[in-house]
Amino acid sequence: MQLRDQLVYILLALGAFFTGATDGACDPQKAVILGGNYTWLEEGTILKYECPDGKYPHPTTIRMCYGSRWSRMRDAQQRPVGRAVCRDIRCTRPLEFENGLYEPRQPYYNVSQELRFECYQGYMMRGSQNRTCLPHGKWSGKTTVCYDGAGHCRNPGVPIGARKEGSRYRIEDRVRYHCDNGLSLVGSQYRVCQESGAWTGSEPECRSPFTYDTPEEVSSQFISSLTEVAESSDPNKVVSDTEQRRIRITPGGSMNIYIVLDASQSVGKKNFNEAKDVINKLIEKVSSYDVTPKYGIITFATNPKVIVSTTDERSSNAAWVIDELEKLKHEDHSLQPGTNMKAGLTSVYEMMINQQQDEERQGLDPFPIITTTRHVIILLTDGNFNMGGEPAPVIGRIREFLHIGRERVGDREDYLDVYVFGVGEMVNVENVNELASHKSNERHVFKLEGLEAMQKAFDEMIDESEALSMCGLAKEYQSADYEKKNPWLVSISILRPGRGTETCKGTLVSEKVILTAAHCFTIDDVADQIKVKIGQKNFPVAALKSHPEYTVGKLRNLGIPEFYDYDVALLTLKDKITFSAEARPICLPCTAGTTRALRRPHPQTTCREHEQELMSFGNIPALFLTPCREKHENTVGLRRRTVRIKNSDKKQSCEADAKKAKQYKNVTEVSQVVTERFLCTGGIEPEVDPNTCKGDSGGPLIIAKRMRYIQVGVISWGVVDVCGKNLRTCDSDNILERAPSHARDFHINLFKVLPWLRQELREEGLDFIN
Repeated sequence: MQLRDQLVYILLALGAFFTGATDGACDPQKAVILGGNYTWLEEGTILKYECPDGKYPHPTTIRMCYGSRWSRMRDAQQRPVGRAVCRDIRCTRPLEFENGLYEPRQPYYNVSQELRFECYQGYMMRGSQNRTCLPHGKWSGKTTVCYDGAGHCRNPGVPIGARKEGSRYRIEDRVRYHCDNGLSLVGSQYRVCQESGAWTGSEPECRSPFTYDTPEEVSSQFISSLTEVAESSDPNKVVSDTEQRRIRITPGGSMNIYIVLDASQSVGKKNFNEAKDVINKLIEKVSSYDVTPKYGIITFATNPKVIVSTTDERSSNAAWVIDELEKLKHEDHSLQPGTNMKAGLTSVYEMMINQQQDEERQGLDPFPIITTTRHVIILLTDGNFNMGGEPAPVIGRIREFLHIGRERVGDREDYLDVYVFGVGEMVNVENVNELASHKSNERHVFKLEGLEAMQKAFDEMIDESEALSMCGLAKEYQSADYEKKNPWLVSISILRPGRGTETCKGTLVSEKVILTAAHCFTIDDVADQIKVKIGQKNFPVAALKSHPEYTVGKLRNLGIPEFYDYDVALLTLKDKITFSAEARPICLPCTAGTTRALRRPHPQTTCREHEQELMSFGNIPALFLTPCREKHENTVGLRRRTVRIKNSDKKQSCEADAKKAKQYKNVTEVSQVVTERFLCTGGIEPEVDPNTCKGDSGGPLIIAKRMRYIQVGVISWGVVDVCGKNLRTCDSDNILERAPSHARDFHINLFKVLPWLRQELREEGLDFIN
């Protein structure tokens, strides 16, 4: 961005803010968009256009009221803009293609149109022969190159929409790229042929203003995933040339992650708060893999603000870091809302220097901060700045400090990765691109449409290949398939000839064992009648074992037909499950896996400490899972329902309602049917709790802790069937329309049946603690 444009931009944005002179001065009817709608970013001052899928706003996405005219957001002359219209998304054309032909030749290409490339005789093809125009205005596949093998380096090719200067590919020869008018370059503008035969930098791409990266592109191209090591890894593993490069960190922590968040007015409060939420989830996700990097958190507007420093001994405590981040408010920068990106990145540089000084005081030589620590900078910004000067030189000083790029051999490039995510309504792609790392076959610049897409990308980018056996992990982004959100949940069906099929739920607790409710089965049921569905696959059962103390008719002599004490059972599958994103175990109390999930020291932590942390107060937030009907669709989904476990002084009134169950009309003392082994949920205090349905039996009652899921109960029985035969709608929150205040649910407390679980699961690798 030119200096004048920067100044005009901030003056435009702040003029209305401070003077209020533009409020209501522009006629909204003159800003309507043909074929779309607009929403206010700042009422009466700044608006954003929105178009249907497959279209984009032209000639601008954002308009600002200046005086009495609507102008572009960054127009230095505040020139009026013609009427906005939603245009079809199209893909740009090739400007150059060397040593071959392509067809069809058109000025632009509609979505789903295909380009086909052919090389002249004697030339070989690299990249994609066929490329398709995608719905977001980008081309599928990779840059197509026709080369003859001449030169020390291969012909690097010309991306669609670009021109290339330079046609000699010897050592030290350089090529330069330019994008067509209206397109922005992402990647390296200059690339140099190296002795290794590889080109420096990353392959360039020419992007239209309306194009975004999809979460799938980000996750697949975020090659340097933040965590390769989870529970185990081989630090001496040799990575072949065909494998993706990984940033390697160890459970002891040999990595610094610096998160730099733009809090300026141009990014806006809404984007800032959503970005903060995504960062929280990112930190939780990284820490859930049993790794302890040090975190540095910085926000900036006119001035930077260090929220967490890597020099603080608590900076590797993810829970503390998130607590500090939660305290942050966009209003903290409201009095000085400019954009000094240079100052924000300088805070990272100073943090590194301070850490080196701490290591020097500790007598460390050489300094780990320089020699062995991996550094990852994640910058979330719209790329605009209006004060402090150019931020890019600060990245150069950081590289110099870390001794990166000094030598051709062993240049230490793997020790620093700068990822830049474009956020906000007006992302300056050129500025964002200048700050990011540029490494061969990698991408460090991303522009996503909305923060949910970023959350999904962050969730997908973490390498789980070494962590599939870790308990209680799940995909967190909103649009994830319910199997990935709840990969431990299983469906159980019991076929009884002549009597139909019984259905229950259960949870995967190991490679072969399912935990469920004993009352789902009768004394006549055998393993061959039972099928288990995990994800989309069915698995046969080898054995069924109920708790030996479970006897449903134990109190029939007292006129009590049903008794559910010790209502737990285990199913053993005939074959082991291959863990995946759709099938992985839940955490059980008093296991080593749960100790790690709670981020407590192992083996010092006790079972009692688990119970104190998970079950220590009166209304304990928990969740259960229930099937639901997708809105306007004839398909079945799954929804998490939040309840509160009534503990301590809240437990007595909850349990008292058990006597109102129709099967317990002869109960005189509630303790006859509600033993110490039950947890109670439901009712209307302190808030209305949803209730389980008949088919939810055997499913888990779960407590979520730091993005790990721990099962504390097995759904057993309820006072009232609030569902009947009706399947609830997935998007409905009014789920107690027919439920009275005494509608309660009872669940077997897993802490109270641990001796049996230890005995039965001792060979399943769960490593129970005392």
